[in-house]
Amino acid sequence: MGQLQFFVVLCYAIPFIVILFPIGLSFSYIFKIIGLDRPSNRINNYLGYFWYRSFFLLTGRKLQFEQGDWNPNGNNRFLICNHTNAMEVPLIVALPYLSKSKDVKLSYLGGDIIQRYKIIPLMMHKTIVEAVIYSEKKPNFRNFKTDVLRVLKTRSIFLYPEGERTFTEEIKPFQTGVMKIAYKFNVDLDVFVVSGMMGYSSLSEYSNLNKSKTVYFQFCGSIKAKDYDTFETYLSAAEKLMKDKKNEIETLERSAVLT
Repeated sequence: MGQLQFFVVLCYAIPFIVILFPIGLSFSYIFKIIGLDRPSNRINNYLGYFWYRSFFLLTGRKLQFEQGDWNPNGNNRFLICNHTNAMEVPLIVALPYLSKSKDVKLSYLGGDIIQRYKIIPLMMHKTIVEAVIYSEKKPNFRNFKTDVLRVLKTRSIFLYPEGERTFTEEIKPFQTGVMKIAYKFNVDLDVFVVSGMMGYSSLSEYSNLNKSKTVYFQFCGSIKAKDYDTFETYLSAAEKLMKDKKNEIETLERSAVLT
């Protein structure tokens, strides 16, 4: 088992070995069933925060989170972020507590993995957070679009526009499928970026990240669909916003190691 794989296993073992998670999720289910959506949602948000804090404590990392002028309230938005590896999931689901907005309603977009795992990824369970599922094996774009638009009526949806884990600090080109839905139905984008997650790797090219033990999670800005005449310019603006912020963070990472 490689070093990166070990940390992934450690990260996803936490919801299984800490009793707080099955107890919390059980109460969350009960509250959801009887119509108490707010306490159910708050439990989920807290468990995500506890998950991230536990993992970072165990691995000796610290988080530098910058919310900027991001307003977490509201719905009918996509929250997008780059996807280095699976250890970013605790950060994403901790976002409401990180932003000190405990009642923020976020849904998540993911593939068949959501149906295979009932506890992890923790907040992605469809029953609790109304996660939007697409099937890699049996894709049905019409149903997928309907689910996205339904969930956006009450929540914002988090997704990874690259469409896959990159296992590199490089931001890859965005996939166009779900982004075309966003543009066609005038869905605004809140853009975030994560940097430093490959510091868990043993690869020599990421040795500076391993030394700094800092993970950066920052808001880049918002993209309003109505401001762009074409889908291509809309998509390009989102990519540029994320990549520009990533370049800024990488400059900070290099200077932190040198000092």
